[in-house]
Amino acid sequence: MKKQILNKIILVVVLIITISIIFAIPSILCKSGISNLKKNEVVKAYKALKKAYTLKPNNKEIRYYYVKSMTLLKPTEKIQKEMFKFSDDGKDDAATKLAIYQIETWRNNLLTNIGKNYIEQTPYDKNLLRWDVNTFPLKVKIDIPEDVPSYYQTEIEKAFMEWTARANFLTFTFTDEKKADIYVEFNPLPDDICEAGSCQYVVAYTLPKISGNQLKSMTITMYDKDANGNYFSDKELYNTILHEIGHALGIMGHSYSSDDLMYMSTQPEVTYTRYRSAFHFISQDDINTINLLYKMIPNITNVPMSKFDKEGLIYAPIVLGNATQISSRKIKEAENYISSAPDIPNGYIDLAVAYADQGKYLKSIEALREALERTQTDSDRYLIYYNIAAAHMNLNNLDEAEKYLNLARQINDNSEITELQTNINHARAAKKKPFKIPIAE
Repeated sequence: MKKQILNKIILVVVLIITISIIFAIPSILCKSGISNLKKNEVVKAYKALKKAYTLKPNNKEIRYYYVKSMTLLKPTEKIQKEMFKFSDDGKDDAATKLAIYQIETWRNNLLTNIGKNYIEQTPYDKNLLRWDVNTFPLKVKIDIPEDVPSYYQTEIEKAFMEWTARANFLTFTFTDEKKADIYVEFNPLPDDICEAGSCQYVVAYTLPKISGNQLKSMTITMYDKDANGNYFSDKELYNTILHEIGHALGIMGHSYSSDDLMYMSTQPEVTYTRYRSAFHFISQDDINTINLLYKMIPNITNVPMSKFDKEGLIYAPIVLGNATQISSRKIKEAENYISSAPDIPNGYIDLAVAYADQGKYLKSIEALREALERTQTDSDRYLIYYNIAAAHMNLNNLDEAEKYLNLARQINDNSEITELQTNINHARAAKKKPFKIPIAE
């Protein structure tokens, strides 16, 4: 009996000692880290403080010295991500303030020599998309219809070379092979693009082909003739392709300055007066933006991320902010665009995408309906119907989702439609709220 009591006492003592040691470990690791910092043994300090932080993440002293150790290390993607997490955690302590200061320092160091830009307009949905410079030159395949003038080929190639001349790290090679990085193709002019004397349509558009988080290709598509059935002039063709190359390189949005090549026109109908007046040029802001884009780590690129060389590059949120900040800026910019061009559907579509990014699907649907009232093109109608369907699915309104998906299907029955239909079917079968479906741009 006495032996059993003694064993219980020993067990209790052991547990007390063990618990005491466990609670003491973070403090011991923190003191070790601080000591190593004083000795300028930063890597050792970082490792000790990281362990201490993992065990006791809310301790202010540990948080501060952990952040302090990171400020002294090489800013790898891992360090930048961890630092950004501290700067964005909403706490009001020394660690958060130091992290914010460090983030601002990294951002300012990057932007000092960049100049004015519109980098916030580059993301594709919530992702940064661009090519891996180590795979340059990019292969370009130009599919020219046989009956178009010979200068079509010349002006397209000249537009690609202009991007190289202005940003010499961008290089291209033209190929006749089936497989390419960038495709340029032409469609015949539709019969229904003009209504009551007004012709409203997208002259050209660029779409990425993405599998997982890997960019497979970019396709630039435009009509072979203008709204009147005439061949494009050399200036019209050059200016259009020059703009679309910007998208194909990763500038997935538009500048809101009319001085920039990547400006989104506010004209309610397509006219070519401005295009005929002069050849367009790539502005300094366009170049600043592309230079900055290629100094940042993308989410989507043309090689597996495990093989992407991130050395010397910056973690994108350090420049762009978090997802909420990005979508908030997009909302403000879209609203400004709508105020200057209330009859153009593009601004409402941009607004809808930004609302969807914030999970405000009812507001997104409202903006898409405004866009639908203003569009005259099937390509826009398809995008709007699809996005309304996706928004309704995210709200678990499956009947409405299928209704609008069928409208989109009537315009273009593709793999995107099939995938969303499959998700709707699964949601019906499961009788539960479905996975969030990203809004397309």
